[in-house]
Amino acid sequence: MGPSLTVEEIRHAFPHGGAQFGPVSGDAWPGRRIGLIGPNGAGKSTLLRLMSGYLKPTGGAIRIDGVPMGRLSAAERARLVAVVPQSLGVQVDLTVEEVVALGRLSHLTWRERVSLAASPRTAAVEAALELTATAPLRRRSFSSLSGGEAQRVLLAMALAQDAPILLLDEPTAHLDPGHARRFLGLVESLAQERGKTVVMAHHDLSTVGLFTDALWLLAGGRLRAAGPSEAVLASPELGAVYGTEFMTVRHPRTGRTMLLYA
Repeated sequence: MGPSLTVEEIRHAFPHGGAQFGPVSGDAWPGRRIGLIGPNGAGKSTLLRLMSGYLKPTGGAIRIDGVPMGRLSAAERARLVAVVPQSLGVQVDLTVEEVVALGRLSHLTWRERVSLAASPRTAAVEAALELTATAPLRRRSFSSLSGGEAQRVLLAMALAQDAPILLLDEPTAHLDPGHARRFLGLVESLAQERGKTVVMAHHDLSTVGLFTDALWLLAGGRLRAAGPSEAVLASPELGAVYGTEFMTVRHPRTGRTMLLYA
């Protein structure tokens, strides 16, 4: 099984007098899928950036199997934590295959990196392309992809990285229902069959209970509720945070909890 990820009273102070994040505490365990929910501006993306090491907390600690993240080098963090962002944020003149191969860099010496740049078709890259059904896109320019295609390629890059902790920032926001279901099914298998520790910001409250084991409800940079998905979705805190009423229903096949607007 992979490592646990623990946040202990973490805080982050934004520059120029911006909103403050935290304190937030919680544990993410191997083989489990933690869903981060909350309205826009709740702090979901900020928490993921702190967990990845992209942002440094101004208070508290983040630990991977008890080791403070601050003690790890950038390469060590990259071997432990993979991130699937909503987008790369920059235009890249690379093929899909080359983007996926970037996930291997933290595992390689500089000589091996030169070799990878010349020939990105490695076993890890091939496996990631196949798992995400992006192999047919391998020669396409990444910048030419649709939002849904690009999201699957970013997951492939994270899978090629082969890190035991997987952080995803609203990964299905640009996917149609079919690709979203397959994407989240793959994430489920990564957790259950490979023991990955998964933390995922999720925007669709109606289905979040189907694809997570536990939920953290954020609002205003604070943790308002946390626990098994079913319990959090039934919590009165949910309606208070979103400013509306919800009803819980059971999925007719799986029996898992779903939400409807009241």
